[in-house]
Amino acid sequence: MKVKTSFDFDAAHRLSEYESKCSNLHGHRWKVEIEVEGEKVNEDGIMWDFTNVGELARLFDHKTILKDCEENNDLARAIITTCGNDSLYTMKENPTAENLCKEILGHLKRLNPDLKFKVTIWESPISCCEAEK
Repeated sequence: MKVKTSFDFDAAHRLSEYESKCSNLHGHRWKVEIEVEGEKVNEDGIMWDFTNVGELARLFDHKTILKDCEENNDLARAIITTCGNDSLYTMKENPTAENLCKEILGHLKRLNPDLKFKVTIWESPISCCEAEK
């Protein structure tokens, strides 16, 4: 059995230690599609609760997503000072579409280790990354 859902979020990011215009802080309207595959449903007939996407959306929506590194320390402090702690999301790796896809997959698998997930994240209307686990 498979179920599918999607959500959008708005977030800024920058790629650290990367020579391109993407090293500047900029934003996107990201679209995330989630496909969930499993065999069992609970007593309510649900394999995976669609409301789980709300938790994921809150992690990223209207945040600045940065790699947790020395290069970003001043920027992170400025964001927290002006916008508050809830306005920043940090990652171990650069917040590329590929790494955000892996980050979302990791959250899903930690909450639901018995299910198989496929995540597609769209950085723009023509560019996406897809991963499954």
